[in-house]
Amino acid sequence: MLTIHETFEIQAHRLPNKVAVKFGDESMTYAELSNCSTAFASYLQHNGCKPGDVVAVMMSRSIDMVVSILAILKAGGVYLPLASDYPIERNLHCIDETNVRLIISDSNIHPKLTEKRILISADAYKSVNTCHETYPLTPVELHADAPCYIVYTSGSTGDPKGVIAPHRGVMRLVIDPNYIRLNENESILQFAPLSFDAATFEIWGALLNGGTLVLYSGKALDPNLLAFELKENQITTLFITTALFHIIASHFIDSLSSLKYLLTGGDVLNPDLVNKVADTFPSLNLMACYGPTENTTFTSTHPIKDGNRPVDNVPIGRAISGTKMHILDEDLKPTPKGEIGELYTSGPGVALGYVNKEKSRQDFFEDASIDDGMIYRTGDLARMNVNNDIEFLGRTDNQVKIRGFRASLEEIQSAIMKLTVVEESAVMVEKFESGDQILVAYVQLKKSADTTVKQLKQLLSEELPDYLIPNKININTALPINKNGKVCKKSLRIMNEKH
Repeated sequence: MLTIHETFEIQAHRLPNKVAVKFGDESMTYAELSNCSTAFASYLQHNGCKPGDVVAVMMSRSIDMVVSILAILKAGGVYLPLASDYPIERNLHCIDETNVRLIISDSNIHPKLTEKRILISADAYKSVNTCHETYPLTPVELHADAPCYIVYTSGSTGDPKGVIAPHRGVMRLVIDPNYIRLNENESILQFAPLSFDAATFEIWGALLNGGTLVLYSGKALDPNLLAFELKENQITTLFITTALFHIIASHFIDSLSSLKYLLTGGDVLNPDLVNKVADTFPSLNLMACYGPTENTTFTSTHPIKDGNRPVDNVPIGRAISGTKMHILDEDLKPTPKGEIGELYTSGPGVALGYVNKEKSRQDFFEDASIDDGMIYRTGDLARMNVNNDIEFLGRTDNQVKIRGFRASLEEIQSAIMKLTVVEESAVMVEKFESGDQILVAYVQLKKSADTTVKQLKQLLSEELPDYLIPNKININTALPINKNGKVCKKSLRIMNEKH
């Protein structure tokens, strides 16, 4: 199996003059992207990038971003996408844990992050286009089992986990997949942040198949701008999170007219809105997608078609090519059809583990009685229905999906409890009939504290990314305690319903 950058070069040789990536009025052909990324790769090697080194990428969506991650792979490195608006301490933790020595950025970043590290401008390749002639790129031989990127997710222990994805995982996701047809005729919108693993499907689904990658030009979600760009660029393939799907299906459904494929996932889908989109666009290939980051973006898909319409819920479907799904009981034995068990995955998509090896032992293991190779324990409850489709039934722990991002309730509560004004807290999820859900925090302040909800959110923004900050914070004089001395979440739910 080839690596990502080897596969890209095949497309660049086959379609040198085709537009590879577009951002607003800017564009770059496959030949130009190949040459620029090779030049940048040699520059990275000249600055010390060695095979297996992790290079942090702190950039906004741009053509330079695409050049950078491709250059890192060509240099033999592993890219670590970090959001510049994440708290400094969180990014510092990720950089320290992965032993980053090079950081590519398109803006000024906090001095803490660059201590003992080399900061490289994202557009450096523009002034070093002949760098690979002065410092020729040293060919790097990598196997498809080698790591290609690391994405940090919210961890159930309160600390973020760095998932190490291999080249083979990406290849199995976008090369000859059984759930979608990807070729040079496709235009895929790159809408997800680079630090969200949906970007893996968007970027490499286009560039490894000769398609055109169109970068969303907005910095934040703007449904009107999104609708404009879908039509303006005649986007054929789009992935959006469940929450955004609900918004578009409710208010901007006409914007989907150019699409051939619409993929959505990350949370519970509203069957009524799914059917509304399917009714409006009968020829649209609409599918629900499921997959933890640890199994390289997608694990299963469920196509929405006339004979497969959802009624009460939308199944997560069946495994994509290169993936096996196992519903097992506590003894790791297969559960009978219709019975609930825990979901495990295996195959080329399974990650190499977490950066913290101790955390890997909890979720990654080998067991020949289940399958060959590494197996990942998802922590999700599931069952097989009568149509042989898998249904998602919730989490075994306190991790949830909010707006497509994994959120650990423990991590959020840990951040709240660090605040000096807080005496006690609890974090839960409030679900709506639409299928959407939000984070709700209940906080008991210390007697001497006179802090507002707005101030609490401001304090949390220094510790947590925006998507982990509770949508609602209820300040209570006291939180109900159960007989075990813990905050009684059942009582809190009753309190929440009354409000």
